[in-house]
Amino acid sequence: MRQWFLAGCACGIFLLLTVAAWAAPAVSVANAQHDFGTVYQGETVRHVFTFTNSGNVPLSVEKVSSSCGCTAALASAKVLAPGESGEIQTSFDSTRFRGNVSKTVYLYTNDPAQPMVQLQIKGKVQAEVSIEPQLVNFGTVTPKRTVKSTVKLLNQGSREVQIEGLETTAPELAARLSAKVVPPGGSVAVELTLTPKPGQARFSGYVLFKAAGAIRHDLRIPVYADIGERAANLN
Repeated sequence: MRQWFLAGCACGIFLLLTVAAWAAPAVSVANAQHDFGTVYQGETVRHVFTFTNSGNVPLSVEKVSSSCGCTAALASAKVLAPGESGEIQTSFDSTRFRGNVSKTVYLYTNDPAQPMVQLQIKGKVQAEVSIEPQLVNFGTVTPKRTVKSTVKLLNQGSREVQIEGLETTAPELAARLSAKVVPPGGSVAVELTLTPKPGQARFSGYVLFKAAGAIRHDLRIPVYADIGERAANLN
């Protein structure tokens, strides 16, 4: 685009001058937020953001990054001509998350007015097989004295889940299921027994099992206890 105007001088001669308007790239995003709703823990969420060069010179994509390693992002093009559109392909791995989550993708370009644009992915992650409580802490216990606790496995999904491969990481910790099949909306109990060995100050172990039929099928229950003779006075 060009602007024309007349300029005069002392000698009375008028000149017709032209000045090129300032040119620059401009990045615009139609929708910078995506709400994926509710997903089960272990699912991968994918979404494509579209961005456009609304400026009058080429737009260069300098970098695309995310707020954590759980979110990946990739631009479809490095340079966009004026009026051209591109895509940012994103994916979010929900395996390590639970509850409300919000992740940010950063798009860096040579747009002088807006060199960095934030794209947001948010939603809720729900455990398909809920473990209640999520860990067991027996507190302070006496060596050779058996203590017990019960954990509930609740199937919050829409398909049947079968509990397989129940085992513990230490011989002094044992686990037993009340049932192996959990229907949708149903639950089973895991009874834990711990008989601490003498000579230890603290116990730390896991109950491991597979929830066949669930998206996230490798699950575990952390178990802790402090071990001391003084616990005998408390019991």
